[in-house]
Amino acid sequence: MAFLEAQKLVKEYNRRGKTFRAVDDIDFTIEPGDFVMIEGESGSGKTTFLNLLTGLTDPTSGAVIIDGRSLKETGDKEISKIRNQKIKYIPQGESLLSALTVRENILFPFTIGGLERPSEERLLEVSDKLGITDLLDEYPSDLSGGEMRRATIARAVINKPSLIIADEPTGSLDSANTFKVMEIFRDIASEGTAVIVVTHQKETLGYATRVLEMDQGSLKEVV
Repeated sequence: MAFLEAQKLVKEYNRRGKTFRAVDDIDFTIEPGDFVMIEGESGSGKTTFLNLLTGLTDPTSGAVIIDGRSLKETGDKEISKIRNQKIKYIPQGESLLSALTVRENILFPFTIGGLERPSEERLLEVSDKLGITDLLDEYPSDLSGGEMRRATIARAVINKPSLIIADEPTGSLDSANTFKVMEIFRDIASEGTAVIVVTHQKETLGYATRVLEMDQGSLKEVV
């Protein structure tokens, strides 16, 4: 059974008096264990599509169904709960809280959600794979852009959520760390988490079980 499904998804915007579709009539499903990568030029609608899937943007028409529930029939509070417990979204840019250490940032979703924290063993396992174990007690202001990105990824993957959605997660990383991140996503997918990654880095596409291309708001399988 698909964990997430998009049905005839459309998002329209008005620009200079004209209507255009950033997302154009997309049908999409992802099941537990799938690792889907989406490529496409800037402005093709990839980020808008991800925002629709996570409920951060409302569609003009169509529906997003997560774990059997339609987002348009779900209240904001419940959507936030679903995002905190089942979905981890890694947006472009940095999202660490400056007043918290790396450790506190990684564990923050569990603090505010009242959820059971991952074990120290799991924290160290993920931190070691991402090369940030020695940074756990540092603050974001003391980190490079790539280190902050790896800490953000650690926060997303640590509790093995049902779905990870990542928008250009490795854009600020060197090749070695890019492949480390892709290996983590692949390993998590093999354990049953569904993974969606938007990327411009064609050298990473081989990690995916499916590759899709976004072009002018439309999504298609890459042969």
